Amino acid sequence: MINDLLHSIEAHGLNTLLYNIFFFGGTVAVAIFAILHAKNYKIPLKKAIPFFVIVYAVSVAWMFFLFWAMSGFKNWGGNNIVRVFPWIMLFAFPAAKIFKLDYLTVCDYIAPLACVQHGVSHFGCIFGGCCYSYPFEGGVYNHVLGYETFPIQPIEALVAVAIVIFIYIREKRRRFAVDGLNYPIMLMLFGYSRFFLEFARDNDKLFFGISELALWALFAGIVGTVMYFYIKSYNKKNSAKAG
Repeated sequence: MINDLLHSIEAHGLNTLLYNIFFFGGTVAVAIFAILHAKNYKIPLKKAIPFFVIVYAVSVAWMFFLFWAMSGFKNWGGNNIVRVFPWIMLFAFPAAKIFKLDYLTVCDYIAPLACVQHGVSHFGCIFGGCCYSYPFEGGVYNHVLGYETFPIQPIEALVAVAIVIFIYIREKRRRFAVDGLNYPIMLMLFGYSRFFLEFARDNDKLFFGISELALWALFAGIVGTVMYFYIKSYNKKNSAKAG
């Protein structure tokens, strides 16, 4: 049924339009989530909105720059947020200073946002024909390749959505008490899972079946691991001082 729909979409020339709609939809979804989520951490909207806009804009600009750089400064484009995940909290640091927001609070607040964007936007890759996997009978039809492939795009999108749900449940169980660990947890969950999911994608491999994006995902996981233990140690020291 899904392939009949995809064939119909191809016949009507709607692939690019639907891809762009999902990418735009991801932007809208993450903006709405950021606004609604701010109240959970008692961040005033007059601070949350400009903070989000600045961090989001810089992150998107960095995403395109990294693609340009990785192409040897030859090609412009590449809506792949995987490269950006490890950098977002770096961009958030000066923005937090500008708006006088506690950095650990920001770490918890931002944690689900990147996965919200990815979880919605990545479904558009089914229509765009990008980020595809290997030929797979009974899989999802890819209009660029002209044959069915393993449905890696929706799987990756659903993993991102699952991470959002996991982080949100953790936050809610803690009654949104700040510990700064949500972002490193998200990075570890996304980075390490995406590293293995990259093996299912039919993209250029650098060595041992490992792609460039797999290395970026692994880097995200490692950054998350280092952040997790550093923040946990920081919290422990502060708790000991307070006690």
